[in-house]
Amino acid sequence: MLKFAVLGEVRAWRGEAELELGSRQQRAVLAVLLLRGGRSATVDELIDGVWGENPTTSAVGALRNHILQLRRVLEPDRAPGEPARVLVGLGGGYALRLPAGRVDIEQVDDLLDTLRADPEPDPDTARGILDTALSHWNGTPLAGLPGPFAEHRRAHLTDRRLTLLEQRGELDLRRGNYGEVIAELAALCAQHPLRERPRGLLMTALNHAGRQAEALAVYADTRRELVEQLGIEPGPDLVDLHRRILAGELAAPREAVAPERPRAVQRVAQLPADVVDFTGRAEVVELIADRLTADGPGVPVCAIGGMGGIGKSALAVHVAHRVRGRFPDGQLHVDLHGFAVDRAGGGATAADTLGDFLRALGVPEGELAASAAERAAQFRSRLDGKRVLVVLDNARSVDQITPLIPGTSGSAVLVTSRAALPELPGTTAVRLDVLTEAEARGLLAGIAGTARIEAEPEAVAAVLDACGGLPLAVRIVGARLAARPAWTVHSVAERLRDTAGRLSVLRTGELAVAVAFRISYDQLDAAHARAFRMLAVPEVDEIHTAGAAAILGIDAVRAEQVCEELVDLNLLETTAPGRYTYHDLLRLFARELPSTGSADPPLTALRRLLDFYLASMKNVVAVCNPGTKLPEHLRPTTSQGLRFTDECAAQVWLAAERHNLVSLYRQCAEVGGPVLAPAADIAWATAELIDGGANCLEVARALEELLDAALRTGDRSVECRVRVALGALFAYSLGALRQGRDHQRIALSLDRGTISDARLTAFAAQLLASSTRCGTETAAPLAHSARAIRLARRVGDRAVECACLVHEAKTLSDAGDFAAARERAVLAQRMAVELGNRSLEVMATHELGVTLVYQGHTAEGVRICEDAVALGRIGGNELRLGWALSRLAHVLLMAGRARDAEPVVREAIQVLTRAIGPLTRARVLVLQGLIENAQGKTEQAEDCFGAAAQAFESMQDPHLTHERLDAELEAPIMVLLHDHLTALRARRRVIAAS
Repeated sequence: MLKFAVLGEVRAWRGEAELELGSRQQRAVLAVLLLRGGRSATVDELIDGVWGENPTTSAVGALRNHILQLRRVLEPDRAPGEPARVLVGLGGGYALRLPAGRVDIEQVDDLLDTLRADPEPDPDTARGILDTALSHWNGTPLAGLPGPFAEHRRAHLTDRRLTLLEQRGELDLRRGNYGEVIAELAALCAQHPLRERPRGLLMTALNHAGRQAEALAVYADTRRELVEQLGIEPGPDLVDLHRRILAGELAAPREAVAPERPRAVQRVAQLPADVVDFTGRAEVVELIADRLTADGPGVPVCAIGGMGGIGKSALAVHVAHRVRGRFPDGQLHVDLHGFAVDRAGGGATAADTLGDFLRALGVPEGELAASAAERAAQFRSRLDGKRVLVVLDNARSVDQITPLIPGTSGSAVLVTSRAALPELPGTTAVRLDVLTEAEARGLLAGIAGTARIEAEPEAVAAVLDACGGLPLAVRIVGARLAARPAWTVHSVAERLRDTAGRLSVLRTGELAVAVAFRISYDQLDAAHARAFRMLAVPEVDEIHTAGAAAILGIDAVRAEQVCEELVDLNLLETTAPGRYTYHDLLRLFARELPSTGSADPPLTALRRLLDFYLASMKNVVAVCNPGTKLPEHLRPTTSQGLRFTDECAAQVWLAAERHNLVSLYRQCAEVGGPVLAPAADIAWATAELIDGGANCLEVARALEELLDAALRTGDRSVECRVRVALGALFAYSLGALRQGRDHQRIALSLDRGTISDARLTAFAAQLLASSTRCGTETAAPLAHSARAIRLARRVGDRAVECACLVHEAKTLSDAGDFAAARERAVLAQRMAVELGNRSLEVMATHELGVTLVYQGHTAEGVRICEDAVALGRIGGNELRLGWALSRLAHVLLMAGRARDAEPVVREAIQVLTRAIGPLTRARVLVLQGLIENAQGKTEQAEDCFGAAAQAFESMQDPHLTHERLDAELEAPIMVLLHDHLTALRARRRVIAAS
């Protein structure tokens, strides 16, 4: 029995055996016929649908060849001359004659017809039908298929899925499953921010779950997105829903039909797309699949080994897709870059990989453990009792793998490596050999087309002999042929024959792939060859079009064209529109190429990319911190960098680029010399935003490498800049106050008296004004602030002066000098408004509000703190918003409004967990505990205090630097933490003495 799938990659089966459907174009022809429901399609309709308005002259012949090949696949037993029964010819066209329900979309239609036939279906039954219908989608519909027909129907089928998800969400609302539907709708809204119906459902669910403020925030976000991106207001239904939520006119929240079960693991599906034309390896596939799915104690681990280019990754992904149904809780995938010897740092560390896995599994940044061992324990706990498949590609050693193995049965691990891993216990090891001649020929035919391969048997034999059975080499040759219909197989064979030392290269591990890459590289003109070499120099995971333009010294439009042409030649990969990356082996190949005739010095590409990032960071700082003079004190740049319309756009760009900056810092540390200074300036600029980002630990490690390089070369200017950046990270993001202060103080000592040094040390002193603040002690922080202001006035930087006034207001408020604190806050607020600096205005405003409450002006202080939160939401800076929310919760508690403070402090913790490290989150946990305690929720309060204590314990200098609160309210937390922290300090003194 034949059956077909279009709601993902186009696939077909006869019984349980999957059929080989040929090239993408051939599958596109089949898709047109499958989606016509048995109606015939003329030749012109098929050509228009697959080739578009301007088909090649050979399109009709190619179509007939595709029909011939499809008939052979669909009816292999049909005798010569016997009329076709499945793919039939009708009146100059073609049609598929299939029984009803043989295509997955038809099965979806049948399910929905059943649902529509019952005017009042049972809710559980209806939910089950919708779940079954949605389960037929397996990725992007018609994935990878070319042509206008596929493009149009892909959009239609994707929209149908969204409609079903909305119907299911609406049904869950009626069933009262608010918590579950909120999580699903939030993800749907994030993926489709301009679609109003899921936004309305999410608002309704949040309101019914008692989270009215969040429901209103969803409306505000939706309106902003629509106005900014489309220039329109929300539709009348959403506007009316917003009005009814404000007026309290929606029906009262319902109880869920069943208690919600906490979701310990967020389901992930990280597998790359399966290889459509995967060929051979049948016995190995069965062996690995059986081992991964075998029942028994322990976690099955399979390791696929072999030389570079042998097909380890393709086999791992293929097997993973085959068995993923046995791992319903998700599939994790990572490229460990284990053999990327040209990457600074030598590949992904276990700590970094665990961080990425835990984030994918739903662990907030603020809850990630610091060390690799602690993250490994978190990972094992997260997967306890779950069935998750973990695919670790391109591993180098057991040290990379062991921390990534789950601790309990049910899950499984699949590893690929070019090295044997005998130290890995209980592992099923499989070493791949080269393809047989039949397998290699089948792979080449599947990519380039069977008819073409059968037409030149001698040339094909020569090509396969030159490839030596290496799947990657065969695949690249096939892709070149498929992309160039005018080439003959003989022409490729001649190119291979002329390659010096071909046989010896094909027999030696890593160099085996270089010959196949050379075939593509030799087709490049001088400009594309230069681009291929230069773009491979910087150690970044991805290169944006604008960055590529800077490296190549051309405009962005031409840079994108060059990159896309390299993608077409499989010499570059695209991860998203306008973003490009290299495979590790291709990057190595590009770097080993001689730059014959090139006028570009070796470090040109790296220096140009650093120049681009520095110019862009100047623009980020200018947008996010108006009034600052920092860009004037950074190195001059040739590039103009990216420009940003507002703070939110700048923050989004910076968040996306932080991983690249980490890689660049490490590469610059390794290279040294002239690239250290621009890297240090980039670090300085990012530090002034006081936002370490989601990967602040990784940034800190990379900056420490940069600092070591500066110390080796004796470059005090670079050292000073990097120490300031590290000081900001340690003090604000990581809660390591002592380390932060040490870096800041050393930076102050390195001041050489220049104007630029004055600006830099002004910022270092500003940091110390915050990091030395502790309880009622004011001397040190006020002295540092005074020094920072003196230096800031010397260089004319009012933004630094304004920030210091905010710090002084906080310091004086904590010390009980509320009149002086109010004076500083008013000055800071006035100055921030004059500068147009919303971030500083937010901070000054909430400090003014707190001070007013301490002075007895409670209502006015609360109102001003509410204004600060509103400003923070407009600005888009999560860190500033989190601080403002925590201060609002603080004053609400002081005003005796603990019930109102509770949702505010919860939102503050959520925002700060995403935005910054553990110290600030721990402080706000203390505040949350006090709020819970004020409402008589003793157990919840103790949970908050306990979590705060654990966070403080992880810090190098654990002292309770909490917000100033009423002494009576402080009592519970002080009782809980005093003994704990005293014992911790004593234990550390003993360790230090020994």
